[in-house]
Amino acid sequence: MKYIKLLLLILIFNISIYAQSITENSLPLRAKNFLNLNFPGNNIETVALYQNGGGYEVDIDFGYKFIFYETGLWKKISIINDEAKTNGIPRSCIHKSMVNIIDNEYPASKITDIERKDKNFIIKLDDKYLLEISGYGIIISQKNLDQENEAVTNN
Repeated sequence: MKYIKLLLLILIFNISIYAQSITENSLPLRAKNFLNLNFPGNNIETVALYQNGGGYEVDIDFGYKFIFYETGLWKKISIINDEAKTNGIPRSCIHKSMVNIIDNEYPASKITDIERKDKNFIIKLDDKYLLEISGYGIIISQKNLDQENEAVTNN
């Protein structure tokens, strides 16, 4: 009987630990600074733990969703509404070398999704092009998503 009570007590304690409310104040300073620098005037709508404490998932009122590592470095930035899609993700979120290659190869395009993958970045432009770019601004691969979608519908 003692063991059952002990197990119940441990279970209740563990549930209360995982039920902690996550707020903007829970974010690492690096994540807060990133949001304030690149999305000034934003209001954070939700903050949640990502993958059982492997980082943070944040939505802001400008229509963007972020996934941050535990350190506060961003892992993924996505657009979640049409208004944000017309503006795109600010180019200030990525290194100047990547901005230069995007501006040269795809002028006037809007970034609609970015994800860090190892030492490279997967960048979606206007939901039409998918690029893999190194941190040094070298294009590793590029796909035209419109052509892939046409090929699928024609088969």
